[in-house]
Amino acid sequence: MLAKSHDHIQRIYDSIESVKRLSDRIIGIGPINIIGLDGILALVPIPGVGTAYSVLAGLFLLIQGMRARVTLGTLATAVIILLIDSGLTTIEDIAKIFPPLALIPGLIDAFFQGHLYAAHLIQKDIERTHYVQGRRGSADEHREHLNDMHAQKGKKRVVYLG
Repeated sequence: MLAKSHDHIQRIYDSIESVKRLSDRIIGIGPINIIGLDGILALVPIPGVGTAYSVLAGLFLLIQGMRARVTLGTLATAVIILLIDSGLTTIEDIAKIFPPLALIPGLIDAFFQGHLYAAHLIQKDIERTHYVQGRRGSADEHREHLNDMHAQKGKKRVVYLG
């Protein structure tokens, strides 16, 4: 279901923030992200657990981005980042067959914070969007919304939620 109000957009933004923190920042020192659930699961010796989490969390982020009507470019970039992240997790799961090798991709996966990067892209797109509740009206109303958008620092596009 697409977002229909500013409240929906805020809830989407907050849910993306939750997944971002859970996936890539369970443990952190100040502004430095140490490790999140994605990295911890990559180090668990049970094949498939890390991949399942990585794919499901990535799908959640993409669905939330679509609900907030982020740009196609943002979604495409997020997909690429999440595919890399999930690919690293899958390689790590396959490497668990040979325990000495499993640590290397697991460490790479722990430090490549794909969910964090993708979530940040989607959130920035939301922040750059001027959302208008309702449908697009007349040309004069649209011009008014464009003027409102330009009056707000950092806003780059208008999206109608109706």
